[in-house]
Amino acid sequence: MDSKQEKNAVDDVVRRLEVRYADLPTGRVKSVVSACHASLDDKPIRDFIPVLVEHAARSQLRAERRPAPYTALHEA
Repeated sequence: MDSKQEKNAVDDVVRRLEVRYADLPTGRVKSVVSACHASLDDKPIRDFIPVLVEHAARSQLRAERRPAPYTALHEA
């Protein structure tokens, strides 16, 4: 996979996750995907980078979306 193909594939990841996590603040998905992508910059084999980025970003975004624990909602 050349760098242009990788960039296009990561852009596709952003688009898919923006639809799935539309309830998150604007730009958050792109920020998470960019950070996940950057964390793999030093990896020499690039073929699976978009898949790894999508998996890591989805995991992080899913964690951000989780509601507060029940007890925290009813304190005050």
